[in-house]
Amino acid sequence: MIRPLRTPADYPALARLLAVTTEALAAEDAALPATDALTAGPDGQLIGHGRIRLLAEERTGRAVGYATAWRAPWTPPGDIASHTTADSPDLHLALVDALTGWARTVGAARLLSELPDTGLHLLPPLLDRGHTVDAHIRSAITALRPSPAPLPAVPPGVRLTTLATTTAPDPARQLHGLYLATLPDNPGYADALPDYDQWHTETLTGPAHRPDWIHLAEHQDRLVAVTAAHATPDPRACHLTYTAVARPWRHRGLARTLKLHAHHHLAMAGLRTARTEVAAANTAMTALNTTLGYTWHPGHHRLVLPL
Repeated sequence: MIRPLRTPADYPALARLLAVTTEALAAEDAALPATDALTAGPDGQLIGHGRIRLLAEERTGRAVGYATAWRAPWTPPGDIASHTTADSPDLHLALVDALTGWARTVGAARLLSELPDTGLHLLPPLLDRGHTVDAHIRSAITALRPSPAPLPAVPPGVRLTTLATTTAPDPARQLHGLYLATLPDNPGYADALPDYDQWHTETLTGPAHRPDWIHLAEHQDRLVAVTAAHATPDPRACHLTYTAVARPWRHRGLARTLKLHAHHHLAMAGLRTARTEVAAANTAMTALNTTLGYTWHPGHHRLVLPL
């Protein structure tokens, strides 16, 4: 049986299914608006925020599947994102069909989803339903150790700092500008460019944010490169969320140098593992991470369903 999620009554069952805590589920809900606000924009495209959550149960009442679809205010107009997890292929497809029906009902133009590489047996029936593969995102992990050798020098005039130590003027605004200038060059980036408030909330606030883990390269008080790391539930592991170099500073080895310095400083802070994700089409970053000792693991395929 597939039914709407009931909160907080379903928190224990959902927590077991997703391997999280009931406290984490409650905290996530508390941070989101209590009511939906989906509407059509001036061009007729769906805007606003809203979501649906579905729980699948066996006759015994055991939770065996969960699916959710949502859009945030900053999601590109017309788009709705989704996530599905299920004990069986048939149930997974049934949940996807239920989300698709809801997305059509609220007037979405596209349903976005992710299919883990471990679940590629589901790709043929999803393609038959009209989904297309937008990108293949690869996952990589490396061990962090203090560098036993001298770290590489930076190009003349460049100095390396962090968001905690930089003296560049208005560094948060500068960093947002660097993201805006470089995100369009990332083959794996598909969202709308974030405005400052959205980006600041996602990147520079919350328990995962560590100003001293956002490593920067500066030239004449301008930020020209970044490697950003965020905390994870594992205190000895971090997530490298973004690495970028401004166009005039590319092809000088700055990305490699900055990442090596970041790895060293993170290791000195007690971290032992870093993970990251890279679009398979981003051959330059894939090659760089490989030379830096990252090992590649199953990732996911990003799917798009036109509605």
